[in-house]
Amino acid sequence: MKVSSYIFELLLSQDCVIVPNFGAFVARNISATISSDRSKIFPPNKELSFNKNLVKNDGLLINAISSNENISYDRAEQKIINWVKRINKKLEKQRYIEIKNIGSISLENTKYVFIPNQNSIFLKSSYGFNSIDSSQILRQQKNIDNSYLKYAAILIVFFSLTALFTKSYFDSVNEYNKASYAEANLEIEKKIQKATFNINTSLPIVKLPIKKQYGNFHIIAGSFRLEENSLKMISQLKSKGFIEARKVGVNNFGLLQVAYNSYDTVEEARLALSEIRAKEDVNAWLLIKI
Repeated sequence: MKVSSYIFELLLSQDCVIVPNFGAFVARNISATISSDRSKIFPPNKELSFNKNLVKNDGLLINAISSNENISYDRAEQKIINWVKRINKKLEKQRYIEIKNIGSISLENTKYVFIPNQNSIFLKSSYGFNSIDSSQILRQQKNIDNSYLKYAAILIVFFSLTALFTKSYFDSVNEYNKASYAEANLEIEKKIQKATFNINTSLPIVKLPIKKQYGNFHIIAGSFRLEENSLKMISQLKSKGFIEARKVGVNNFGLLQVAYNSYDTVEEARLALSEIRAKEDVNAWLLIKI
């Protein structure tokens, strides 16, 4: 199996695949799109880009090759080294390469220009879907019988009225609930104020452990085969001020993944990732666990 095939397979489940000493393919989810000439409609997918600066080996690609081909880590690493040599040689000679199912890279005045393959699906939920001709949809719309349009119009009016009455009902329920909550809170506050004067200050303090919940968006600092190496990384991160640094599980290749921190939303995570890449490590990447 070729290295490009492993890169493609990994992009189905990962947001970033680094090819050591070459660059990284970075993906982000996008909704369905239409081509610039409005002739084709593409299903939801991952938008792919190429970052020449992300070259530090994170073990992901090498471990994928080692595991699938049942070869040693060193042999898998050498396979990637040979592939990178061939790619770079072809780029220097032809100034252009085509990576199967991934896209093309051209070298223009020492600048790498990447164009993703528009026909490849990198999003698992859209796997198997192809782009469709928008003219087919227009033809189907023209062939719809007018009587069906009438029934559709009646249904739209019916559902609109239903939604209107439903919204009105729930609005009234919400207003009643708000009033009830306000009245209940007022009674509770009165009781608390009365009870405050009867508190015995000699009562013992009870400390209850509360398990902290973490978000699904993790900024990964590194992946490790050995437990002791992951613990060292966590210790180093905490000494730098990342007090929430921790292990966030084991990936498909048996590597322990250590995160700087975890976040509740992708927006928070991407903002933190930009700052960490600028100040700490350009090879940090975002892992999403749902």
